[in-house]
Amino acid sequence: MSPTEKVKEAIKQGKSNPVEIAKATGLGQGTVEVILVHLERSAELVRESLTSCPTGGCGSCAQAGGCSGAAAKRRGPVLLQLRRNS
Repeated sequence: MSPTEKVKEAIKQGKSNPVEIAKATGLGQGTVEVILVHLERSAELVRESLTSCPTGGCGSCAQAGGCSGAAAKRRGPVLLQLRRNS
């Protein structure tokens, strides 16, 4: 299974941020973030913002280390949704 397929499978299993996906796949968090950006740019993945971050920014957020929006420069929890079955 390719790294991209591993990331897609982890998302299908409910993993919702790069830290969780990295742990589930055995890939590095940086690799996962690159794959998420690629999937988003190829329209296979949609990142939907669920809420907004605290006014203090990421430093005051309990989710700062694993936020799916951080790599895409978005703030707050993000829903990862695959668009196509590939």
